[in-house]
Parts: sequence; structure tokens; C-alpha cells
Amino acid sequence: MKRLILLAGFVTMVANPSRVAAQRSQALEFGAFGSYWRFDKSFLLENNFGGGARIGYNLSDRLGLEVTGDYVVTRDLAGTQDVEVSTVGVGLVFNFPMSDKVTLLASGGYARVLMGPDAPYNFTQHMFAGGLGVRAFLSSRLALRGDVRAQARPDNPFYADAFTGHVQGSLGVSYFFVPPQQGRGWNKNYQWYWGAQGGAFVSKTNTEEYAYDPVVGGHWLITARRTALYLAYEQAMFLADAHAVIFDPNSANSSVGPAFRDVTFSDVRRILFGVIAYPSQKVIEPMAGGGFALQQILNPQVDCTGCNLGQATEAADRVAAASSKAFFWVLGGLQMNYSARFNIFAQYMLTSSSAEFLLDGNTHSLQAGVRYSLGTSKEGITDRH
Repeated sequence: MKRLILLAGFVTMVANPSRVAAQRSQALEFGAFGSYWRFDKSFLLENNFGGGARIGYNLSDRLGLEVTGDYVVTRDLAGTQDVEVSTVGVGLVFNFPMSDKVTLLASGGYARVLMGPDAPYNFTQHMFAGGLGVRAFLSSRLALRGDVRAQARPDNPFYADAFTGHVQGSLGVSYFFVPPQQGRGWNKNYQWYWGAQGGAFVSKTNTEEYAYDPVVGGHWLITARRTALYLAYEQAMFLADAHAVIFDPNSANSSVGPAFRDVTFSDVRRILFGVIAYPSQKVIEPMAGGGFALQQILNPQVDCTGCNLGQATEAADRVAAASSKAFFWVLGGLQMNYSARFNIFAQYMLTSSSAEFLLDGNTHSLQAGVRYSLGTSKEGITDRH
């Protein structure tokens, strides 16, 4: 009897392997849904329909990590004000398969609820989140999904010692990416990867606060077993000229007073070299690394109004010395391996600060990109002598 039960389970899995695989470790879920919001009564808002999207990743056969975004527009009960509500939530999802077609879900985590744009509904709440749901597969990769979710916190923006709670019901569809070598990853050892990345470059000067500007670049990655050599070239193109000052005792006036000169620039390039580690080789895997960078301000312009030739030459030398420095950098991020050759990634990079550089303090980069392997970096031995 025991053998018969095991055989029946095996036959069921073979007959419909994709549907079972979509609920297993390493599967990715991409979903969109419509939702109905019931707001806390103390908020005096109309309940209304909205919508959102989610992305999930199965850490194991039963446990997943999920990020959800939701948006709804409503009005106050007096009908005098429109209110926009958006949420971003992250949490764990527990999967309880009932069959190869139906899975029950329980989730819990954190939600950031942003309201606006006008008072009294212009505030942000950080809330506990949880929910129950069901997923019904229509095919090997497509499923219907329904959820009842709630966000709560022990205080209230309008009444002292009151509780805040919002509830949503949602219904939508999910598409599953199931990796061919599910749970085992791919052999990415000793590969030559060429890639491109882009994102935001966050920097400040000694006269201006942090600004966000676009940065693009390319890189070269040579993988070993769990590490890789990393070489990259990047350039940040400022949306508006950055303004800084340099010390110059010959100056009689600047935006901050005498003994300084004003400098403007709008482009920064950097060359990076280092090592990246991949401690867990899965479909989605963390990465971390560090190394050295040469960072250079391109074509800085110094204000040398009233300078003679000697002062102008000295000012140009001072700017040139403050335009190029060496730095340390550290990196952390996530990489999704679509195949052994192609992957996409998102990363955060922090560079160290340097004295007498036109950029003041640390710089930060938030980037996403792609990589593609052109072949192996390690040739096998075919002949013996």
C-alpha cells in the first residue's frame, strides 16, 4: 500500500511537472491585481477601487519573499478633497499547497502607506502588514490569485490612543518564471561576462546639498567559483551644473567670500576595479564586493575674473589637483540569473570620501543592469605531453 501511494504521487508530479514546479523553490512570481480599499473609519475617506503589482521569489518550497505596490485615489466623506494613497510592502509568504492547482497563502511583513497631497492627509505611516490568500493555477505558468490584506499600527494620526487599520481585497493574475535547473542554479564558473548598467549617481559639493543625476556605464566580469573580478567604466551626467569652491589665497571674492574661487562642472567619470562575491549560487542570489576607483571631474570651469596670467595658471593647477582622486568602494545587491549566460542585477555602491576633492564626502550609486557571457574564461587541457 505504501509503495502504491508513493507511485501515485510520483505519477502526479510527472504528469504535471510545471504546475508543481511553479510552487517550488527558486520560482519567480510576477503579478498584477485590482483591489478594493476599506479605510480606517477615523480617516473619514470613501472606500474605493485601486490596483497594483507584485513580485515574489520562493526561498524554499513553502516560504517566499514578496514585494507589493498598491495605488488608489479616493475622496473625503465631505466630498471636498481628493486623496491619493500608495503603499509599498515587503514581507514573507507562507505557501500551503492543497493540490498541484491550488495553494493557500498566509503573509506578514511591513508596509509604507503614503497619503497626499494636501493636508490633513499629507503624511506617511509605517505599518505592520498581513494577509490570507489563495492561488489557483489555470496553466503551467499562469494562475488566478485572490487576497485579503490589512495594514495596522497602534496609534492614529487624528485621535490620541486610537488604533489605525486599513483592509484591502484584491483579485488578479500571476505569471511564474520557473528556472530550468530549479533549486540548483547554473554553472557560471569561469565565464567572461560583458555588461551594461545605469541608474542614479548621488553626490554633493562643499556648497550644495545632495543631488541625483543619471549615470551609465559598462563592465567586464570574470567569474571563478563564488567570486569574480570586476572592471567597470562609468560616467555621470549632471542635469544641472554643480557648484563648488576651492581654496585660493589670491582670490578677493567668491560666492563664500575671499580666499576661495567658484568652480562649476557637470560630468564625472570613474574607473573601478575590484572583486565581487556570490555566496549563494541560486536563481536570485546576493552579491557583495569592494575595490578601488579612480574618479575624475571632467572639464571643471573656475571663475578667475580679474586674474592675471600667473593667478589664472595657479587657479587652473589647483582645480586640476582637486578634480581627480582615488577611492575605495563597496557594493551590495541582488542578481537574477535567467540562464547560465544571461542575468540581470540591481546594486548599491558607496565610495569613500577624499579631502580637497570637488565632490564633498561619500558618493552613492543606485543601479540596475544586464550581463551576458561570451564564453568560458578557462580552457580545458586536451593534450598531454
